[in-house]
Amino acid sequence: MINIRVERKRQSYNFKADPSKPGSFENNWKNNSLDSIIIRDDHVVLALYRCQTVANYCFGAMASAATVEFGDTIAPGNFTIKTFVEPRNFHGEIHGITRTRDIDGEWIDCNSMQTTKGGFQNGRFLVHDRYSFKTNSDTNHAWSAGCFILSSIDLASFNQVLKTYNVKPGDLISGTLIEE
Repeated sequence: MINIRVERKRQSYNFKADPSKPGSFENNWKNNSLDSIIIRDDHVVLALYRCQTVANYCFGAMASAATVEFGDTIAPGNFTIKTFVEPRNFHGEIHGITRTRDIDGEWIDCNSMQTTKGGFQNGRFLVHDRYSFKTNSDTNHAWSAGCFILSSIDLASFNQVLKTYNVKPGDLISGTLIEE
């Protein structure tokens, strides 16, 4: 049975080029995509891809989304991937991150959403690529607001591995995130 393992480098939290300056696209690019997302068949590695897992898009409209630093980053531990979810405004075939918590302890539900105490649903936590519709290409760096971000080529390859194993839209794959 296939499963997902995410290995996060602690260095990924040091994403500001100049720590004394506020978060921005110009500043939050250092140590980008150092992490790995691994598809395994039991413990046999089928594929490994570089990705961004630390929320480095925590400025502008996203500045207040978390209650602690890096708060919207998926916390170490177990999670579930809901495969081939509706892309909405995202490029390619994407997946939902579900049934886990972020670093500030908020629950991410079976719809890849957080629901506030007032009933408002906050964002979607996804596995997607760094494709920009504005430039019709991948961005130079991955910008995460809590998602696992891969290159477009790697996401397509990731999806091909899933399809080879007959994974269908809506299937659930168990995952574990560790920090090294």
